[in-house]
Amino acid sequence: MSNKAISFLAAALLCIIPVKAEAQSLWTSVEADYKLTKKWGLSAEGEYRTQDNFSNTERWAATISAEYKAWSHLKIAGGYTYIYQHCPNETTKKGNIIPQYWQPKHRAFFSLSGSYKWHNIEFSLRERYQYTYRPNQYVTKYDDDRITRKTDEIIKTKNQHVMRSRIQVEYDKKKCKFTPYASCELYNSFTDGFRTEKTRWTIGSSYKIDKKNSVDLYYRYNDENDDDNEGGHVIGIGYKFKL
Repeated sequence: MSNKAISFLAAALLCIIPVKAEAQSLWTSVEADYKLTKKWGLSAEGEYRTQDNFSNTERWAATISAEYKAWSHLKIAGGYTYIYQHCPNETTKKGNIIPQYWQPKHRAFFSLSGSYKWHNIEFSLRERYQYTYRPNQYVTKYDDDRITRKTDEIIKTKNQHVMRSRIQVEYDKKKCKFTPYASCELYNSFTDGFRTEKTRWTIGSSYKIDKKNSVDLYYRYNDENDDDNEGGHVIGIGYKFKL
């Protein structure tokens, strides 16, 4: 990594120290992109998230996807994500204790992204449909004394159909290595009358190290807790490289 990139990361981390006092989660990712043709591209991403004020792992995830550039202002994408999520200790309605456990999830998604550039400012809208499947799982359960073993608890299969609508604005100036952006994303549930389940606000900037490498630093706020992730304040750091 170049000295400029190191300086950028150091400065950015100093800027978010005040936010860290309020943040509950750190999200990190590494992504590799491969351009097959002028219109087709593939990508693979690994992700790690924390929870409970950085004290525990929230989940690991791996994603593979493909993207097709239909026109200069329209992109079509689809992919699959495997999620391995940590579930903390839980007390049932009857007072029984379920110790922490790990839960697998499978997710498929399809999206359309449109963009329009005005001078150095680019506006974009992404509509993403995602289907998440959680299989049946038996987990250990104890009496409230935390010693007496009881019949295993079954975590039943769950299916989620969600439409994610994201509006984003970014400042992209030629020969400038920084690309600041801000976005707002709505999660609407198909299984609950298309109700808005949560809203995700993000502000950050990417930094282009060279033609093939870039880093991304952002602050994010999720206004609700759900099965996907905790609500609250998030600090995110990502690294992307092109093959």
